[in-house]
Amino acid sequence: MIDKVKRILGLSARKTGNKLVISVEKLERRVALLENGRLEEYSVERNTSRNIVGSVYKGKVKNIEQGLKAMFVDIGFEKNAFLHFWDAIPAALDSGIEEIDRPEKGGGRQKKKRLTANDIPTIYPVGSEVIVQVTKGPIGTKGPRVTTNFSFAGRYLVLMPHSERSGISRKIEDPKERDRLRKILRELEIPEGVGVIIRTVGEGQRARYFVRDLRVLLDQWARVEEAIKAEAAPARVFEEPDLVDRTVRDFLTDEIDEVICDDR
Repeated sequence: MIDKVKRILGLSARKTGNKLVISVEKLERRVALLENGRLEEYSVERNTSRNIVGSVYKGKVKNIEQGLKAMFVDIGFEKNAFLHFWDAIPAALDSGIEEIDRPEKGGGRQKKKRLTANDIPTIYPVGSEVIVQVTKGPIGTKGPRVTTNFSFAGRYLVLMPHSERSGISRKIEDPKERDRLRKILRELEIPEGVGVIIRTVGEGQRARYFVRDLRVLLDQWARVEEAIKAEAAPARVFEEPDLVDRTVRDFLTDEIDEVICDDR
């Protein structure tokens, strides 16, 4: 009955399926994800409050607070960034990730000395340069929180430079599919010292999509490394994509039936 009334009024009937609705204006971007007419995700990003989480900076250590087990890093903001010693140590994988052993190359990997929080002030003394990624934006009088454990999200993979660990999202539950993805992960040409995680959206995807995604992420990291060498601290060497680009990366899959966009 409702659809009939809409037709009489010249309005389109309600359609089912999954839709991405993107609105881009001069000062603001809005994105909505609808599943069968029901709003599941809604995000707004304004130019004046651009999210810096995920961006990478070349900074300089300004001071070390042993009592806080932390250092403050100048990354070009009004307030220095906060780097806890534990966030400067190579991190283990999240509990939501199953770690996968990759085949060793060239006679096996050399064991590296395990770093502890006590090593960090020696590795990063006051005045030294440090490359960090923002994990939490500035709030009030506090500067951003940062880490030296980088991660870059692609469509199906997450690339982790300076990591030896790789894994698969535990949200992928089917045992046969997990076996298939383990095989794909072990066959990827992943450089030494780089880790990779297969995202939940990778479930059911062909092997060549992972190969392509890995190449895109490695090229992206190569550009970051070039910027690190070229720029003087403090400087931003990588900017996380804006809301629209992140939406295309994370949500535009085969499950989306329609994309509606007002940007001309």
